Formats: sequence, structure tokens, C-alpha cells
Amino acid sequence: MKKAPAVLIALVLMFCCLPAGADAALPAGPAPDAERVETPEGITFITTYSARGSRSEARHHYLEIGGFPVPDVFSRLKYRDCSFVFSSRQHLWGDDGYVQTGDLAVPESPSAVEEKQLEKGWYEGAERLSGTPENWIWGAWEGGSLFAAPEKLAEAAKELKLPVLPREGSPLYEALRPVPAEPDAESPEKKTQDTVSGDEALKALEEALKEKK
Repeated sequence: MKKAPAVLIALVLMFCCLPAGADAALPAGPAPDAERVETPEGITFITTYSARGSRSEARHHYLEIGGFPVPDVFSRLKYRDCSFVFSSRQHLWGDDGYVQTGDLAVPESPSAVEEKQLEKGWYEGAERLSGTPENWIWGAWEGGSLFAAPEKLAEAAKELKLPVLPREGSPLYEALRPVPAEPDAESPEKKTQDTVSGDEALKALEEALKEKK
């Protein structure tokens, strides 16, 4: 029960931070007016902002390769000589999405890529097969990796049913994080304080719900 006040407070904060409307809370990719920087290699860096110019400024990074969006499903990604990792924020501020990193080593295989794999446009595997087109992307997730043409990357992710990576941590993370067990013996005064804190948190949640109506 000690966790109840913290959980309720976190729920209030999460509820109040949600934009109005059910669809507004769902990520829909970068906005049309996002900052875009294109490179000669065919990479487009896209950045949008939340609370820009404030202490809580957050920067959301997206990628397009060859004109095709990269889905938020790869923890590591490499295209030609450019390497990226996917970052999730644990605070309101900071960076999330695909950020550039140091060179990621991708194993090479002497085995030749098969014609049917070239026709399909992608294949799953940990090693880059000989004959794989230079413009194919390497994407990795927990438990696997693939190589795909830019226009087939989203299709491959969908077929493999790769889970979408979160761009921001939940405000419930700290509230629900396990804590070491404490002795059961507590003073009546301490138990009363916990009860009062829970009541106050519940009241705050009710007020927030009324304001959203």
C-alpha cells in the first residue's frame, strides 16, 4: 500500500500531460514542418521538438533513407558508413529516436546472397552475405537482425512483427519500480501519514479528471 500514493500521483501527472483526443496520444511520425537535413548518401535527418527553448526541451529524431521512413523498431542501425542507435528518454527533456553513434561492426560472410533473397528485398541474419547490395540497411533488435533495401525495411519489420520501441519512459516507472522490503512494524502515526497521502493523491486524480471533461 505504500506505493499507492506514488502510483496515483504518477497517474495524475501522466493524465494531465496527455493531449486532448484519443488519437493525439499516439505517435504519428514527424510533423510536416519538422527540420530536415539531407545528406549526399541519401539519409534525411528529421528533428521535431517539444517545449522548444525551455528547460524541458525534448528533441525527437527520425530517419529517412532513400526517401523511405525508418520504423521505430531497431535498437541499432547501419547504412553504408553511418551508424545509429535508438534512444528512449527517461525524462521530459533530452533526445529520443535514432541518434548517430560510432561505427557499428557488422560481420561479413563469404556465403553468397541468394537470388530469391535479392528478389524479396531483404533477409534475416547476423552476417552480411557476399553480394548484398551496398545500399541495403542493417537493422538489429533484441534477438535478431536483418539486411534490407530501404524500400523494403518497413515491410520486413511488419512481417517479422517487430515491436515498436518507446521514445519516452513512462512516468509510472519510478512509482512502480520494486523497492527493498522493509519491516512490517510501523508506528500508528506513520500509517496515518500514508493513508492521508493516498487520500490526497486520489483527490488530485479526481480533480484532474474533472478538468479534462
